[in-house]
Amino acid sequence: MAEIHQLPDEIINKIAAGEVIERPASAVKELIENAIDAGATRIQVQIEQGGKAKILVSDNGKGMGQADLDICYLRHTTSKLHSADDLFHLHTNGFRGEAVASIAAISKMTITSATDDGESGRIILKGGEVVEKQDIQASRGTTFLIEDLFFNTPVRRTFLGSDTSEGTRVLDVVIRAAVAHPEIRFDYKVGDKSVFIGVPGELKNRLAEAIGSGVAKNLLPVDYTEAQIHVSGYISPVTETNGKRHHQFLFMRNRPFESKLIGKAVSQAYEPYGAQCKPVTVLFLDMPDMEFDVNVHPAKREIRFANQNLVFLVVTHALRETFKATMEASSPIIDLSDEKYESFTNYSAGTSPESTRNDAGFGAGFISQKQPSQDSYKLAERKPPKYTADDDTVQDLFSQPELGKIISLEPGQPAAQATTAPQQEQPWAPPTFFQVANTYIAGEDAEGLLIIDQHAAHSRILYEQALETLASGAALDSQELLFPELIEFSKLEQELFHSVEADLKHLGFYIEHFGGDTFQIRAIPSALPLSRATKAVHDFLEGVNDGDRNDMVKIQDAIAKAWAKTNAHQAGDKLKPEEMAMLVSQLMTMDEPLKSPYGTPTLMRLSLEELSKKFKH
Repeated sequence: MAEIHQLPDEIINKIAAGEVIERPASAVKELIENAIDAGATRIQVQIEQGGKAKILVSDNGKGMGQADLDICYLRHTTSKLHSADDLFHLHTNGFRGEAVASIAAISKMTITSATDDGESGRIILKGGEVVEKQDIQASRGTTFLIEDLFFNTPVRRTFLGSDTSEGTRVLDVVIRAAVAHPEIRFDYKVGDKSVFIGVPGELKNRLAEAIGSGVAKNLLPVDYTEAQIHVSGYISPVTETNGKRHHQFLFMRNRPFESKLIGKAVSQAYEPYGAQCKPVTVLFLDMPDMEFDVNVHPAKREIRFANQNLVFLVVTHALRETFKATMEASSPIIDLSDEKYESFTNYSAGTSPESTRNDAGFGAGFISQKQPSQDSYKLAERKPPKYTADDDTVQDLFSQPELGKIISLEPGQPAAQATTAPQQEQPWAPPTFFQVANTYIAGEDAEGLLIIDQHAAHSRILYEQALETLASGAALDSQELLFPELIEFSKLEQELFHSVEADLKHLGFYIEHFGGDTFQIRAIPSALPLSRATKAVHDFLEGVNDGDRNDMVKIQDAIAKAWAKTNAHQAGDKLKPEEMAMLVSQLMTMDEPLKSPYGTPTLMRLSLEELSKKFKH
């Protein structure tokens, strides 16, 4: 008897579903794309329990008749492909013929649809099998009701995040589809609560709805073509690059996709201007059909380019040309006419100034003699240098006898409490510290030169303090603001804020809804400068969004890391001597003083012996 056998359709469908539908957001994405391809001008999305219990996607597209309803849930059924060549000439979102079948295989699905001709019907499925068919009257369009997702694949369901986490991912899918199609109205609800409404209009108006009007109003338009590759959209100016990870939108012919290549091209375009934060980038790409392939990922998330280097260069050029045009438009006009040049030449040769002062362009003529170079468009901001601690320069032992603690610099070795303080002929005195590049704290002690990364060290201190505060249910000291600070949240940030509002209060932030997308900060942590309050809140929410919110331990760890990263001293912050001494003193009392919450080193030691070797003594 043969050992190789053909899998039954039930198992095949579940395998296919696992490749295409990873979580509720995947199902929402596929159904929205089908609605767009059906010509919908309005798409409504509603979820319950993060989409695990219920997903409702309704559109006013062209709908399906009974014949289409009878096969739309079967594998490899599609209206968009008729030959293999069509795979490389696509102008639609859904085309594989797997989405509806994959969702149906792992859920309880009800499809209701009607056409312009009045033909309508409803079909109910469970696990991909037809349970019931109904003749009903319905309005033009199609409605998909997905219930109990992954009911027959319980293992996959256990890997899903919390309801809030999954709901946030669904919101991200809705927003990206809405940005790709500002001509379509989008309504998104969580239960009965309206979370996002996208009114049909211009792209910039849609961006204001999605990421906030305060951010959108300053974006620069991009419109650039090179080598048959067209790049359009909006980007942050080089002076405002405080974007977030979820503010990066990439589209190929209005189809959302992800690309590390494009991300690197964007970073390279901003690099000469000293921009260290992620900019807001909304880029639409278009190129000849045979120059890209969307068939490399089951969920159509990635795209392969025939010439990656060319795409990289064109995107970089598109952004830099936008920066250059913007700077030229905002620069003063310099008159380089012959008359002005002659006035300056006569003056330089000794002609009486009075003979030229009546010329209103004298100043411009003087300036015009020096043409601006290409480098003048680059900002001279200097980034703090990064350091690495080489093994041959790190001393094995670091201790503070007055604390009775010996801290080994060997990886993985915990701090040990000394049974008795080491005997010394002279009382131990704390070293005097000074800053290097307003980034590193340096000081001398009996063993040599100590260098501390102020951001990494302060992050470790705040991280351990935050963990202790969250675990105990206590609250950090906060200062109430005389005049509340207004802050604008994107739709995604609003969802994240509501999920961590109580934790923010424990950490010293009191934030209330003010109206629309605007909130007001009424109190901030006592140790946080007011000037950094708004950025700290945005960065905090970004950090929390990167964490796994599936259990309480991971939630608290993500919150503590976000808190530490956004509230710690930054590279470039000037510290007072007493602040440096306090930071070092606090660091030495931490459970893990040698590394930041993200695993980077907090300090290094150059011993007297190593210094002697370096200078060939």
